Amino acid sequence: MFPDIEVFGILIQWYFFWKYVAIILTVGFGLWYIFYKKKAAISFTQFLLLLLLTIFLCYFGGKLLSYFDHYTRENASFSLEHFFEGSFRWYGALLMILLGIPLMGKFLKMNVYNCLDFLVLKLCLFTAIIKQACFFSGDGCYGIYTNSIFGMYFHYGTAPSMLPVHPTPLYDSVFHLLFFIFLYQWNDRKKYDGQTTIFFFTGTAIFNILLEVIKRNPEIILGLTLCQLTYLMILLVTVFYYFLLKKENKFNLSQAYS
Repeated sequence: MFPDIEVFGILIQWYFFWKYVAIILTVGFGLWYIFYKKKAAISFTQFLLLLLLTIFLCYFGGKLLSYFDHYTRENASFSLEHFFEGSFRWYGALLMILLGIPLMGKFLKMNVYNCLDFLVLKLCLFTAIIKQACFFSGDGCYGIYTNSIFGMYFHYGTAPSMLPVHPTPLYDSVFHLLFFIFLYQWNDRKKYDGQTTIFFFTGTAIFNILLEVIKRNPEIILGLTLCQLTYLMILLVTVFYYFLLKKENKFNLSQAYS
């Protein structure tokens, strides 16, 4: 979208600029939330362990789905070099975090759902910021052609567009910023631990399934892209956690009144 900038003779790529901005602001928000708002029942040590475990799950899931995406496109054989040096798929990171909830609870030995309500606020904020990396760098993650008022030209980057296209990273960023504001306010009024987590994964899954309709990714099966299939899995797992939490919440209420 925009050419890379040069500061004091140093070339700064937009992708790395927004990546580090997202990391700094997200970690900063997490620390503020713990020590000043004091809404997350989590110690500083637990915060660091949760952060490291989340980063590991994100990295593994993002790389795994990136490799699978490469395999479906290129029909390539497995290669550790491509696994570690390939791109990163955010939906893979989210799926791995969701599947890793039982591991988090067992490893950290705490109320993992309360901590996840805190964690998804960070994930939502991180998504809102990191999508600017795709938008500014113009690496081809924009959408299909459109002659609507939303159409934009991506003149710079590795995959410039000759026609106006949907700026899908911008849509993604705006949605998750507004979603973050909603979740931040809702988290103070949640009825049980884990409810904010359910809202986040449900909302981001439905949004991305719909957003994929105006993207240019290839279909894998049943007219769905790998991104849509993954978010459908996220949605199904989230529904499972919803009924699990609903059952646990009813049990806790019955114990309280018995």
